Amino acid sequence: MKVQRPLLRFAAGALAAAVISAFTMVSPSVNAAQCFTTPAGATVVDGSVSAQACFSVTTDNVLTVQLQNLLVNPTSVGQLLSDIFFTASGVTSGSGLQATSATSVLVASDGSYTTSTFTNSWLLESGGTTAQYHLTALGAGATGPAGLLIGAPNPVTNKYDNANASIAGSGPHNPFAGGTLTFNLALLGATAATLISDVVFSFGTTAGQNVAAVPIPAAVWLFISGLVGLIGVARRRQGGRMALSAA
Repeated sequence: MKVQRPLLRFAAGALAAAVISAFTMVSPSVNAAQCFTTPAGATVVDGSVSAQACFSVTTDNVLTVQLQNLLVNPTSVGQLLSDIFFTASGVTSGSGLQATSATSVLVASDGSYTTSTFTNSWLLESGGTTAQYHLTALGAGATGPAGLLIGAPNPVTNKYDNANASIAGSGPHNPFAGGTLTFNLALLGATAATLISDVVFSFGTTAGQNVAAVPIPAAVWLFISGLVGLIGVARRRQGGRMALSAA
């Protein structure tokens, strides 16, 4: 146990420093992600839903949007993410999709799946002067109802064994987007100071299954990322001490 005490003391100090740093940094840092999630217990007609969206600007005039469906082993296509609405401050024009990345997930009738490179089926629609934007797999010109964002499979069986016929082996809905669905949007006026608001998730293949998002406080993200980094430093220091002791 003596070997572990320096690590524990360092981790305790790191934890205290991370807490102080996270909760005293009230102004957003440059390029900090602004993240939103569905409220706890959110539901639509087809059941429970859970999603997350993070927005960031690392290059002026390019807004990066990262979407995740956090619902594991969904039952119905009505639980898959199909749209997101948001407002971006300071943006004056633009509605271009510069790049999209994700994993394509093809779910077979038995719940097994195969993956490949995702071919984008989403569009960005603009609300005009309201600066309200709409990323959708279902809009005019989009190729939906395929390409909706699905969550992870059952971690034990590595199958979508809860899936009904709207997911498993469904011709109109397959393939799906899986993992993190990332968009780079060409929006004139987007900078690191751009604020995202009015975020709404939408689910399923018909419009109107909307869930208003709630922001994840920046302090939480600062705390988590800082703590992970500090724990890594602590482990490296402890490893070095143990190597010296062995020598």
